[in-house]
Amino acid sequence: MCVFKASKPSVPQETEQAKQEREAQEAQERRKKAEAKAERLEETVRTTRKGIGRRSLLTGSRGGLGYYSETL
Repeated sequence: MCVFKASKPSVPQETEQAKQEREAQEAQERRKKAEAKAERLEETVRTTRKGIGRRSLLTGSRGGLGYYSETL
């Protein structure tokens, strides 16, 4: 019984210049990702602080009438 072993192709060695270019590109992608994350965070904070949510019945235009008004 013969066991056939396929030989693995040898991986060419990366040149120093190619390695530096690859690292620079990865660093640039990380910076872009961090900037996008910070921008999303700013947008989230901006929308949360904008006051779009539910208004308080005491500070709203009706002045607390929502608690007692039968029309609501």
